[in-house]
Amino acid sequence: MLSRVALLLLVLAALLAMHRVTFPSETADQRLSVIDGDTLQVDGEVIQVYGVDAPELGQLCESKNRLSPCGLNAALALDKIVSLNKSSLRCSPWKDGQSAPQSPPATAVEICEVGDEDLAMLMLHSGNGLALPGAFPDYLDAERQARDARLGIWQTDFVAPWDWRAGVHSPSRPSDSTRDCNIKGVIGADGQRLYYVPTDPPYGAITIDPKRGERGFCSDEEARQAGWRRIGETAGADG
Repeated sequence: MLSRVALLLLVLAALLAMHRVTFPSETADQRLSVIDGDTLQVDGEVIQVYGVDAPELGQLCESKNRLSPCGLNAALALDKIVSLNKSSLRCSPWKDGQSAPQSPPATAVEICEVGDEDLAMLMLHSGNGLALPGAFPDYLDAERQARDARLGIWQTDFVAPWDWRAGVHSPSRPSDSTRDCNIKGVIGADGQRLYYVPTDPPYGAITIDPKRGERGFCSDEEARQAGWRRIGETAGADG
């Protein structure tokens, strides 16, 4: 028979195994996830939601001399909408024939809906994004309504996301030059360079090792332009 000490050691080992944190597999299937306030990953395809440009994940907004994580808040707002309406989400390609101004390399631009609601319109009405220049008039009107009601980011002082990505800033606005590089770029066992965002389930368990060449990014555009990809991303989306 096993001694009490040996039995306790076996039980302890079993408990540790149950709670062990494992690094996510690079081949895991991510059928639907939110990357940031205007970007989804659906069945391996990275999709820019047409019509809206939300603050980037690392972008901060300013109000009464205090900074707020408006980019992260926008991502969490979109994640909440999508999580509550997963079964009704559908996206279709934007057929204008032009490249959308906020689209990072090799991502599709699509009009997305949940139920009978346009996803971009929901984000604009809640004040969690800006209508893209040249977008449909309804998008511009939704932005105006949120701005007039001072909802979401319209309660703060901020630079437009497209200007933020370009490095435009005002010396009098600390939020323009302060960035929270909260995207984790890690190197998988097979050498793949992958990036994880705060809405990814394994995000909290992942640590960056700069000695291995791993790093943080301030936006998904920045990560993609540097050649990093999403876990489960389909081949061909390589921009």
